[in-house]
Amino acid sequence: MCGMNNQNSIIFAGAVLAAVLLGNITRESPSEITFEPKIENTSLVADVKTVSYSDTIFLPSQLTAHSALVKDMAAQEPVWTLNPDQAWPTASLAKLVTAVVAKEKIDPGQKIKVSAEAVATEGEAGSLKADGVYLLEDLLKTLLILSSNDAATALMEFYGETKFIQAMNLKAQAMRMSETRFFDPSGLSAINQSNVKDLEKLIDYIIKYHPDILAITKEKKEGSTHPFVGKANFLGGKTGFIDEANGNLISLFNNGGRTLLIIVLGSEDRAKDTQILYDYFTSH
Repeated sequence: MCGMNNQNSIIFAGAVLAAVLLGNITRESPSEITFEPKIENTSLVADVKTVSYSDTIFLPSQLTAHSALVKDMAAQEPVWTLNPDQAWPTASLAKLVTAVVAKEKIDPGQKIKVSAEAVATEGEAGSLKADGVYLLEDLLKTLLILSSNDAATALMEFYGETKFIQAMNLKAQAMRMSETRFFDPSGLSAINQSNVKDLEKLIDYIIKYHPDILAITKEKKEGSTHPFVGKANFLGGKTGFIDEANGNLISLFNNGGRTLLIIVLGSEDRAKDTQILYDYFTSH
């Protein structure tokens, strides 16, 4: 049975890779760019796993997420998980790692020129201009608040495409995100993979070392993608969507002075699923 699962995983990963190379991956939204990862530049491969539902004491029938996690960030372990080891396409959740790498590799006062290639793509999120010059902080806000793929590509191009993707994967390894792989800075390809346990490690790292990233994500601005922006107890988070992933959402809330993390992956209604989990675990 194990051999059959491995064979199916290889076949599925091959099918996804073929779709990417043929340019048939459906983009997150009209604001997403078309970015084809250059697999030959890295030896990393996506770890695609079959679904294995875990026992859980709480699984409301209306919850649509394939995988989820709820954690009081002051605690050692999550209070609840659903399929915590399930590998899943990150979609634009990858932009959180893009932001971390950009902050750690690029001087904060650096002026970055955005290429025509970065903006001459599908969508206009962030309204970046070809040959426009922007500060790192401006590109990070466009990246995180508006989920701009143009900004992600501009940051990658400035540092160097191969170097940037390698830095993303090395940072994931350093954070002990052992089941996570990145092939582009936007998360547009379905072979960018992670799971809720690894994403919890990412958020823990950001809280400790880059809380300003979360501060950016909670800013209310026209075009903001996170459904909880503007809520009094919302502390930050990130959206993600491609057809292969469905809806992904990371959300942090102030719960009586404690920080509650909720992650849902593969949801048909990511805001509703998050609200269901929030309501249950703040009332029990």
